[in-house]
Amino acid sequence: MSHAITLQTQEGTALLFANMTARESLGALFDYRIETLSRNVQVDLRGLLGTPATVTVTTPQGFVRYFNGMVAEAEQGAFVNIDNVRYATYVLRVVPRAWLLTQATDCRIFKNVSVPDIVRQMLSEFGFTDVSVRLSAHYPPREYCVQYRESSFAFISRLMEQEGIYYYFTHADGVHTMVLADALGAHAAVPGFESLPYVPPLERGSRMTASIAEWTMARGIRPTRVKLDDYDYLRPRASLLNNEPSSDSVEGYTGASLEGFDFPYGGPGFSQRVEDGQRYAQVRIDAQNVAKAVSSGTTDAVGMATGSLFRLADFPLSGANDEYLVTATHIRLVEPDYQAGGNEADEGEPPFVCSFHVIRGRQPYRSPQVTPRPVIHGLQTALVHGPADEDIAVDKYGRVQLQFFWNTPSRPHADQSCPVRVASQWAGKRWGAIQIPRVGQEVVVSFLEGDPDRPLIIGSVYNQEHMPPYPLPDERTKSGVVSRSLTGGPGDANELRFEDKKGEEELYLHAQRDLRVEAERDHSLTIDRDESGAIKRDRTHTIGRDDTLHVGRRLRIEAGEEIEFVTGLARITMNSTGQIQVTGSMLRSTATGTINLAAGAATSITAGASVSMTAGAAVSLTAGAAVAVNAAGAVAVTAGAALTLTATLGPAVLTGKPPLLA
Repeated sequence: MSHAITLQTQEGTALLFANMTARESLGALFDYRIETLSRNVQVDLRGLLGTPATVTVTTPQGFVRYFNGMVAEAEQGAFVNIDNVRYATYVLRVVPRAWLLTQATDCRIFKNVSVPDIVRQMLSEFGFTDVSVRLSAHYPPREYCVQYRESSFAFISRLMEQEGIYYYFTHADGVHTMVLADALGAHAAVPGFESLPYVPPLERGSRMTASIAEWTMARGIRPTRVKLDDYDYLRPRASLLNNEPSSDSVEGYTGASLEGFDFPYGGPGFSQRVEDGQRYAQVRIDAQNVAKAVSSGTTDAVGMATGSLFRLADFPLSGANDEYLVTATHIRLVEPDYQAGGNEADEGEPPFVCSFHVIRGRQPYRSPQVTPRPVIHGLQTALVHGPADEDIAVDKYGRVQLQFFWNTPSRPHADQSCPVRVASQWAGKRWGAIQIPRVGQEVVVSFLEGDPDRPLIIGSVYNQEHMPPYPLPDERTKSGVVSRSLTGGPGDANELRFEDKKGEEELYLHAQRDLRVEAERDHSLTIDRDESGAIKRDRTHTIGRDDTLHVGRRLRIEAGEEIEFVTGLARITMNSTGQIQVTGSMLRSTATGTINLAAGAATSITAGASVSMTAGAAVSLTAGAAVAVNAAGAVAVTAGAALTLTATLGPAVLTGKPPLLA
């Protein structure tokens, strides 16, 4: 008695099942090739695409197994005659609905989302929500994760491979479910197939129970150790080196330690802790260990399914009788009544044959990290992003966010980048050069090792909306730096400009508001010709010690109202009315030649005590009219030799008392 096999599609029973080749493996999409027959020679191939198809296998013992998927391809083949009935052959390619992700390529940013959540979100966007999450480990959100010019399926595949997550599919009538797994607890035995005995083909005879006909074991050399290292600029001194040895060293028979080292293993979106690095190293060594010890075989057990567990029994090597996890299957299913559409060469082919690969159940499974990571070759440009009411949006590390042109707001799921560092000519510990790109500016972006998750701003460029500060090519001899006042207009800027036009060379410095110059020691200035300046309000200079001014020819100081010189108690004041006032505790005028005091009207000398005039030769007082000497007390005139008083009209001496001489 053979298996009963049926096929259900939207064509109902119009398509008769002939045979199927089914390939499944952990961490991969299943792929079924189903050959069918139909008396309808005009089956709508286009109408089959995207519709469900289910193959149902019922064993004589009553076990039912389903193979469900979506029709991805439909092909009409040759026409055949079976029992004088003409049939058209149709070949269907049936895949999981998750296969649709292989047909969509995108550029997209995810922020603060864990890998399992990214996977479920991506699948749901393609209409596939039959996902069972059976994960044991905790997967923290990734701060930043980029899908870049890769299929959505390649994107989630490489993420799962990095994290040590794999998947397989379970099937029911009309539905298939994607199971996310990372440990043995996500797997179970198929009821009725918990244990399968080893029965060689020559010993099988007429035995009807399911068994394993062939069993082979293989071992290979793989790395004995994985080391991963990385660098986190938020913790530049932190050591992220981790070292994970294999559970089964091969040093004994290779004479060497086979170490796999990689750098970097993370990125801005990874949680860069040492324990996380150890987990990533463990994932890699587990993936290597999967290929280190593999067993394979063939069976007629219809319950042999990828992702299931079973125990091998009755194998001659007792150490092999253990629990195993099925990692891959290749199933050939044939309807005896329509073997390959009536090809006599296929008569006698068993209705169900399964070739499989397994690993020990206690061996953690990890998918090999084979999905390539996208690489950005060369540079890109992007726009600095920020709030509409801000010109500068920056954090304490000088980082800004970007809007890449492949992820603009017009696209679905548009988002900005992570905070991106800005390269500088100098970057020291609280010293260096800094120019913060402003919101809306177009910047040049590099990617460390071409990794889309690791952007770095290395410069800025002009565009039609942000033109150069000087009109070009007319002013092509000008170069320099022009800033822009925050929320200011076109004329609000600081500027350092160089004019290199021959005969008009100029260095121009403009401060929009304040200009501060500080020299902690000396400041020297040399001007080969003239200096001119204009201060529209006040000027104040403070000199700690001396001030010396040397003028080769003439010094002119002019004030509109008043000039005042002050030192201690001494003061000289000159005002615009022509008055000059000299004030001090003592006034001394000394000349090696002559001192002339001239006044257009009068000269007054007043002393609170006395006035003394001394000359080495003579003192002469001359007046055009009269000289008056008045004293409140006495006037004494003393001569060392002779005293001569002469008057044209005659001398007159007047006193308040009688004259001393007649």
